[in-house]
Amino acid sequence: MPSTTPIRCQGLAFTYPGAPSPVFHGLDAVFTPGWTAVLGDNGIGKSTLMRMLTGELTPQSGAITPSTAGLVKAYCPQRIDERPATLDDFAQDWSPETMGIRRALGIGDDWPYRYGTLSEGEAKRVQIACALARRPDVLILDEPTNHVDEPTSLAISTAMNAFRGVGVLVSHDPELIDALCQRCVWFLRRHAGDVNETVVRTFDGGYTQAREQLAHDDRRDEQMRDRAVGEANRLHDVLRRRSADVQRAEAIKRHGSAIDRRDHDLRERRNTAKALSTDGVASRALAQVQRRAARAGELAASAGTAAKRYAGDIWFEARPSTRRELMRIGPGLVDFATGALIGDRSGETTHADDRPLPSAWSTLVVDGEQTPGDTGSAASIRDEGGAPTALRIPLLSVGPRDRIGVSGPNGLGKTTLLRALLRNGAAVPTLAIAQTMPDGTAEQAMGELGGLRPPLRAQVLASYAQLNADPDRLLEGANPSPGELRKLMLCLGIAHHPELVVMDEPTNHLDLSSQQALAQALRDFPGAVILVSHSGWFLDRTTTVRWSVG
Repeated sequence: MPSTTPIRCQGLAFTYPGAPSPVFHGLDAVFTPGWTAVLGDNGIGKSTLMRMLTGELTPQSGAITPSTAGLVKAYCPQRIDERPATLDDFAQDWSPETMGIRRALGIGDDWPYRYGTLSEGEAKRVQIACALARRPDVLILDEPTNHVDEPTSLAISTAMNAFRGVGVLVSHDPELIDALCQRCVWFLRRHAGDVNETVVRTFDGGYTQAREQLAHDDRRDEQMRDRAVGEANRLHDVLRRRSADVQRAEAIKRHGSAIDRRDHDLRERRNTAKALSTDGVASRALAQVQRRAARAGELAASAGTAAKRYAGDIWFEARPSTRRELMRIGPGLVDFATGALIGDRSGETTHADDRPLPSAWSTLVVDGEQTPGDTGSAASIRDEGGAPTALRIPLLSVGPRDRIGVSGPNGLGKTTLLRALLRNGAAVPTLAIAQTMPDGTAEQAMGELGGLRPPLRAQVLASYAQLNADPDRLLEGANPSPGELRKLMLCLGIAHHPELVVMDEPTNHLDLSSQQALAQALRDFPGAVILVSHSGWFLDRTTTVRWSVG
């Protein structure tokens, strides 16, 4: 049976080597049996806390009690290209408990033996199954519904609901959090003075209840800050007036000017000067106002409020293509293994292309020119075992201002369709960002950022900030999180003035505020957009044409 002992984090602090400021300090949180959601912006410290819970990192101050060293811990990472360490054990585990996990997640018997060929959603299910099969005391799932379609998300939720240990869910999926979680631990950036700091608050209930409480707290903090600023301004006005009166009266005394007995106002100021000045030292009354004004100013400066959110205004010098058509492909079949067009089973043939596929994130220009055609739906072709081998497509065309959303279940060829489109596009600057980033992408992106001319680097960082990211962390040399990396890649690509943006699952790894900022940015892009996503609201907000793969 899993442990039912709560895990308590008290006063945790951690600073990465070379970083000028801590990731967090004084962090308090409690993880009780059942599911607790951990929320917050990309790069704010959630993964650091998870690494502490697993024992991979040791806090530099504070404590985690009881120690998790004697507990069975299982961690399911965000990235689906990380092969589970216990995959071989899972493949040979036919116990009733593990068989129940397989059924709940719809995992085929052969999946563990061909992990490298699984779709993103299938791989995520296997990762979660391997974690559950360990019968852990503490189970940490990091963005478990990334990469997955709605049926898979429901299967994952059902399997998670059966877990009875201490469950920690790092997620930006409101529906999943509302369905499973009894509390939310929320990492927040608060603005105080001239800096942002990270604080952690715990709210009862799921996402909806926690969000309402957070909005209430934000309104209260804003009102408290406004009152503190107003009082500080009022006292400083009083201080300025009294100081001015003292200075005028002192000047009159120094000059020894006679005062007309009928000038009651000037005589009053002179009398005030006598009361407020003794050998040039401020009186107790004036000093008291000075102290009150100073305290009010300190209170106003320290009053924390929610850090500013941005609206995704990122495009500079972007224009649509002057071509009538950017892409044309089909009708025919697209090979799953290569993304190349192959002969149609109806007897028709299409152009086969052996040009190399674009890299996962580079700005690319492909050659070839087509003429306009009709758009339509796509269907996958399966082998006798049910695995898709090719994607049958109609004639598909992309115009210079088209906004196309591609949707459909996992494993049926959405990513394959993108690869085929990129092989057969016109010679226009294209920004393509893949769903999964290869190793070394972060280092390559940081290197490109560092090599930009200062004015262009400033534009890239300004765009990055508009996507609810923190440019200071990049300038400090911090390694970007998966969500921050996607934002950085987009902003670096903008510097090449693309006329077409292609993104596969663009909301993966992004916090909710960043998803909204990205949706606004893509909606404002003046060129053509092709987006693959399981998020219906995101496609509804960013695209006007839908291609469905079924």
